[in-house]
Order: sequence, then C-alpha cells, then structure tokens
Amino acid sequence: MPVVASEVRPDGVAVITLDDRAEVHNTITPAFGAELRAAVEAAFADSKVRAIVLRSGKKDSFVVGANIDLVRRTRFARDAEEAARDVARCFGRLGSGPKPIVAYVHGSALGGGFELALACTAAIATDDPKTALGLPEVKLGLVPASNGLYRIAERAGLRVALDLGVSGRSLRPKLAQRLGLVDDVVPLGVGFETAVHLALRLASEPAYARSLAKKRSQASGTKERIERALLEKNPIGRLALFRRARAETSKKTRGHYPAAERVIDLLERFGSRGFRAAAELEAEVFGDLVVSETAQRSIDLFFARKAVEKDSGLEPNERAASFSVDRVAVFGAGLMGAGIAALCARSGLSVRMKDTDDVVVGRGLRYVKELLDARARRGSMSALERDAAFARISGATDYTGFRNTDLVIEAVFEDLALKHAVIGEVEKLVRDTCVIASNTSAIPIARIAEGSLRPEMIVGMRYFSPVHQMPLLEVVRTKASDPRAVATAVALGRKQGKTVIVVNDGPAFYTTRILYALLVEAAHLVAEGSSIEEVDRAMVDWGFPVGPFQLMDEIGLDLGAHVGDVARDAFGERMRPPDAFAALVADGRKGRKNARGFYLYGSAAPRRKTVDATVYGVLGVTPKPRAVTADEIALRCGLAMVNEALRCHGDGVLRSARDGDVGAIFGVGFPAFRGGPFRHVDVVGASEILRRTRSLEQRFGVRFEPAPLLVAMARSGKRFYG
Repeated sequence: MPVVASEVRPDGVAVITLDDRAEVHNTITPAFGAELRAAVEAAFADSKVRAIVLRSGKKDSFVVGANIDLVRRTRFARDAEEAARDVARCFGRLGSGPKPIVAYVHGSALGGGFELALACTAAIATDDPKTALGLPEVKLGLVPASNGLYRIAERAGLRVALDLGVSGRSLRPKLAQRLGLVDDVVPLGVGFETAVHLALRLASEPAYARSLAKKRSQASGTKERIERALLEKNPIGRLALFRRARAETSKKTRGHYPAAERVIDLLERFGSRGFRAAAELEAEVFGDLVVSETAQRSIDLFFARKAVEKDSGLEPNERAASFSVDRVAVFGAGLMGAGIAALCARSGLSVRMKDTDDVVVGRGLRYVKELLDARARRGSMSALERDAAFARISGATDYTGFRNTDLVIEAVFEDLALKHAVIGEVEKLVRDTCVIASNTSAIPIARIAEGSLRPEMIVGMRYFSPVHQMPLLEVVRTKASDPRAVATAVALGRKQGKTVIVVNDGPAFYTTRILYALLVEAAHLVAEGSSIEEVDRAMVDWGFPVGPFQLMDEIGLDLGAHVGDVARDAFGERMRPPDAFAALVADGRKGRKNARGFYLYGSAAPRRKTVDATVYGVLGVTPKPRAVTADEIALRCGLAMVNEALRCHGDGVLRSARDGDVGAIFGVGFPAFRGGPFRHVDVVGASEILRRTRSLEQRFGVRFEPAPLLVAMARSGKRFYG
C-alpha cells in the first residue's frame, strides 16, 4: 500500500501527501523514504509544477519520527548507519532542488518528522494545541540522524540546538517561530492554503527566499544575535559553550545516557568543521547507539509505555465504558490538591477546589496561577489558553458546586478518620454515578471505603509530586470497585496526559511500597555510619534522579512517617527503619515544606546543597567516611526496591511486570536505562539477583529475604519478558 501520494493543482503546486494507512501515525521507513524521494524527483522534473507543498494525510499528526519497531529489530550498527545516511540524503535533496518545497505541519512533527520540515525550503505550522515540534531521540538512547541538529544550529544557534538535542523537549509552534525554525504559525482552517500561497511566492520571487532566510536569522532578537556572535562564532567562545554543556550533561546523566554526550560531540564537530563533517559522523554515531544496551532498554520502555497507554486497566473478563467527566471537584487546596486542580483545568475540565479555610483556598488558587503562568512563559501554552484554564477553576470553603460533579478527588492529609468524614459528606451531595477518588499515598482504598454508601464507586488516584512534572498516575482498585469507576479514573488520567497503571489494592499499593523499601535501607545505612551525602550520591550515580534523603525532604518526613506506620503494620520487621529515625519527626522536621529536614534550606543554605549536620545529633549517630562503599550502598538500596517489586507482583498487587517497570520508572525514578525492576532482573539474571539477595539476607536478615517470585524465577530459568 503506497504511503506517499502526489497530485498537481491547476495553479502548478504539487501536493505531496504522506499517509501510511496501515499505521495511526506516519513514521519514517525505507518505503517512506523511497516513495518520498520518487515523488519529489517527479515534481522537480514536471514542467507543470512550479512549487511543492508537503503535508500529512493524518488528522492530527505530521510525521512522528523513525519507525521504532524497525529500529528495535536492527541488529547491526552498519545497517542502522546506512539507513540514516539514506534518509539524510533524501532530506538534503528537498532544500537543494530546483523548486521550493513548503512543509505544512499540523500535529506532532517529532524526530525525523521535525527534521523533514527543517529540510524543506520553508515550513508553516498550525497554532493547534496538538502541534508540537521536537527531537526526542535522546529519550530512546539515540541521536537525531537526518541533520536536523545542524539546521537548527544554523537558524537558532548552537545553544538552542544543544538544548533541544540534549533535553529532547518539544516546542510549541509560536516558540519555534520565534527561534526561526518555522516561518509562520496560522490557524488550522487556513494552514494548507497559507502553505500553498507561500510556495507559489517562493517560486515566483527568488528574492523572497533570501529575505525569508534573513528573517529567520533575525527571529531571535538583537540580544540573542549578539550573544551568538560572541559565544558561538569564535573558537574560544565555542570551547566555553561546549565545556559547560558537557559538565551540565554529565551532572544530570552520570554517564548512563551516552546519546546526550554524543549530541554534544556532533554539534561541536558542526561548530568547528561544518555541516558535512558533522553529518558524516552523525550516521556513524547513530549506528553505534542503535545497538547499544541503553538504547535497547530505552526502546523496550517506549513500547511498554505505549502498551500501557492502550490498556483499558480492566480485567480480561470485564467490559465497561467510562462515565463522562466534564466537572471535577478537588477536596484539599494544598500543593497536591492545587496541582491536581491545575492539571484538570489544563485538560479542559471545570474544577471546584475546596478547603476548610479561605486563606488556604486563596493560596491554592495562587499556586494554580503560578503553574499556569510558568507554562505560558515557557511557550507550552498561549496566554489565551492560560487565562481560559484559570477561568475554569473556582475555590470554596463549602460544598457549593459539588452536586453536579462527575468525579471528586480527595487530597486531604493522611488521616483515615478525616478521609472517612470527607467521603461521608461528599456522598450525600453527589450523584450515584459520581466517582470518588482518594489521592492517599498508602492507606488501603478498601479501608477508606469502609462505611461508604457506595464503596464500588471509590477508587485510588495516586498522583505524584510535583503533579505537573511527574508523568505517572497509579489507579488503585479494590475487590468491590465497579469497572466503570476504574475505567473513568483511567480515562481521566489519560485526558490529563498521564501514563496510567492500574494496580490492585493493598497497603502502600505498588509505587509507595517499593519506594519505602529503598528508603528503609537508606536509613539503615546512615545508622551504620554512612553519611547522608554518601548515600544520596551513590544512588544518583546508580541512576536515580535524586538521592533517597533529598527525596524524603521533598515528600515530607511527616508523610514518610505515616507511610512507615502503614508499611510496618502490614509487613512487620522487613519494613522497619532504625528506631532513631522517629526522633526526626518529634524534632519538628518535615523537610522542605518547613525548611527543616536532612538538608539546609532558606537563608541557612549555601548555594550548594548541604546536609544539616544537626540531623546526626538528633539520630544519635556519627558518620564515618566510607563506612560502606558506594557500590554496596547502591547494591543494598537497589535490591531492596527490586525485591519488593517482585513481592508486589507475587502478591497480586501488580497486573503485569510491564506495569511494574513503567510504574517504577515514571513514578519513583528507577533508572530508565536499566529498564525497570523486572527488566533489570531479566538482564542480570534471576539466579544472580537471587544470589546477591541471599548474600545480603545472611548479613542483614529479614529485610533481604528473597521474594518467593524471585526464587521461583531463578529455579525455573524463566524471564519476565519472553
């Protein structure tokens, strides 16, 4: 089935439509490249054709990059290298041919799709919220492979190219226009005809093409152009630029994500030796990365996440449609509740945010506005979209506005009696079909639903802090949960842009439970003489985004203590931290929120993150440098989490190993390049993981008693993934 179609309009514009009807989105494959090349060359050769417009036949996407399934199946670096060279040659021909080509971009233009648009003579993008442009290859352990990095650097400068290439972030169209990466941003209704008009003008006015190039170079403003001249146009400035980029990248990746470092290599080659030399190296680098372990794990995770996004969250024998959700009420206006309210409003929902005090409600609304303002400043939403989102939120200290609510999210403090009271009050007001969700971190949902009038309509919706940054939503169902309530929670999470996993009810559910196992082990290490800095540094070096003690400060030591109570009651000595740690809460330490935790905050904090040395006195311990090696710290904390993840699966909390890996990575920061706890067991080998766990069990007892599922997997030689 053809993926590229071409027709010539009476005005002499050849319209080349990209539409792989076998796929939801257009992706770059050998067939795509061959057909695109043939269509372009035919238009170049056709005397009736004056100009070309390239567009997608998909409703809401342009081209979303390489076909990742083909990349996954590539076994030899040379094959990937040749494929990259072939696509780069094809794209290079677009901008160097005898007739202008305008890319009309509506929807996602990612990876090779963005590079395709950049390679054209000009590009028009719609202002639709679905339109986004970016180079996310680094998130798959790869680099862009069709010379798009250098086209960005030519137009917007090396710093912009470094940012987009290393971060993998996407741009909204208006920001892309300000950077000179698209030539105009227009409403969807007139987008295609605007592209046609531009193509004809470029064909009839050769001087206009030169003025367009000048306009791009000036898009970023005088200050930015001066900075580029000073920093990027001379060897000393470039040396400083790339030295800083390497230092910042190394600090973030700890060497675990080589693709980010290779992006810097490529742009440094471009800066010093030019486009052709960088392009030559790019294909070679891409080939090497495709067959690397990091890319394979990242691609595995990509497919796992895609599978989760298609999963209904229901059991195979269940069939249920979700209830329609247009109005949401959030009970609790603290950082979590306000964050959830902002997310709902951004998703087009009307939101009522309630708390018991006008001051708290006002503070929550102010936080919502700050979140929306920050998105507008970054270009992630327009000022109009920001204002519309904020207008959808209202605050109250009573229950007015709750009666017609479709879903209520309870985000009050972790107190069972308080949650019972809130649910009892809400149930008297809302419809029978209203879903009530608790954002509890650890209290079993079945206990929260005790005494409820409609326990089947109560589920858990576990958001992670900060809500606007953390991608996971953990939906928790009980044995009594109505499948329609589960489906509704899943549908809402997806509307909010979250990656949603559904888990079965139990103390601390899945993500909190495995995280607490790691935190307990970190606490024991400090009790044995390791310093807080050593433990945090070792776990960041192992691949976590932050160390366990910095994370505890962010979560809140008071909340951690509550989770600890739930975990100890359910799991006994295995989840018991050293007794001395109870003294921290008694000392009034809550972490960042009251500027008293493991680290210094506020005026007492130096620029570099520093441990509050008085913590050791409260704990009654004296740190002994290198009391435990960094390797052992990582081994013990990492295995504590992995072993607990396998226990969760064996206990029936998890529905699949896939969900366990996605939840651990996107919920609690398990290193993505390791693939998740279950993929990690497959890669290292269940028998080897069991050997290490047994060794730690002999030294530390019940904390490292191997999960029965781990023992079974080691004995059978089976793997979680085929």
